[in-house]
Amino acid sequence: MNKIASLIRIAILFALGMFAATFLFGEEKGENESMWMLCIIFDKALSAGLMFIIAKLYNRWRKIDPWFIAYDRMCNDSINQSNRT
Repeated sequence: MNKIASLIRIAILFALGMFAATFLFGEEKGENESMWMLCIIFDKALSAGLMFIIAKLYNRWRKIDPWFIAYDRMCNDSINQSNRT
């Protein structure tokens, strides 16, 4: 059951990241300038909100999920190893 929960958490973060990237880098098509600017502001704000949610979820799950714990440990080990050289 732990593996399934870890995979679901990773899939959630991946899906949210894909939506955030789509809204961040998407091209706006508006009929007039005011609608175009409103779409840009809405899409970029939505993207920033999704990135905030991703950061909050990752910070919460990295304390309890064994795969995230292992990933953090691997990243910290590589950072410490690169700082030694």
